[in-house]
Amino acid sequence: MKLGQVTKFILFILISGLFTIQSQAATTQVWTFTYKPKKQEAFKIKMGASSKETAFKLAAKECFQKLTNGVYPGESVGLDYIDVCANPKM
Repeated sequence: MKLGQVTKFILFILISGLFTIQSQAATTQVWTFTYKPKKQEAFKIKMGASSKETAFKLAAKECFQKLTNGVYPGESVGLDYIDVCANPKM
């Protein structure tokens, strides 16, 4: 390959990558999950992702973080929080 061909090839790869990134960003949707912990008010988490499964996983992590405030709640309460975050109200 000559230098000009290499440059064109690299430019083609870069531009192709940009279109791929743009098309992935365009397919992102926002889902809303509602959680109702025991003895607390229900709250909603909106999560954007390329699939509902991915949004669900990210929202569940955020739910657990919100309920625990980053502090270990103990085994019993922690299991309750996991149950709440793994089963949003639809």
